[in-house]
Amino acid sequence: MDPLSVLAVAQVAYSSIKAGISAGKEIQHMAKDLSDLWGSLAKLTQIAAEPPKKTFFNDKSAEQIAIERYTAKAEAYDLTLKARNLFVGQFGLAAWDQVQREVINIRKEIERQRWEDEKARAAKLEEIREATVVTLIVMLGVAVIFCVGIILLGMK
Repeated sequence: MDPLSVLAVAQVAYSSIKAGISAGKEIQHMAKDLSDLWGSLAKLTQIAAEPPKKTFFNDKSAEQIAIERYTAKAEAYDLTLKARNLFVGQFGLAAWDQVQREVINIRKEIERQRWEDEKARAAKLEEIREATVVTLIVMLGVAVIFCVGIILLGMK
């Protein structure tokens, strides 16, 4: 996704947050909009860190790409600060801090779950490898016994 498309998502999310706060909307009803805005900022940060990809349909210069990335990221950051100020103005700094702590806790939980899933997947693959090796050894043993039996029967 290009930076301008991500920025458009951030702008829509900010507009929704601003309208929701103006209308006295409850915080739990704005969670998706806040998530979209923060997610857009994170995505723009990720895009800015990636090397540009040259494609057949993309004839932009390095300068154009850099300016697009910078301006999109700066504008998304500005929207995030404005959303924060609206949020703090409506619900207070303590609510903002609580949301930020919860975001950190959720990210940690997601990362922990991802790590546990990867660990379980690695353990499952190891079990499969071990079972494959044992099966091959047993099959080889059976084949050797079969061949020895045929050889011994052929000698009689």
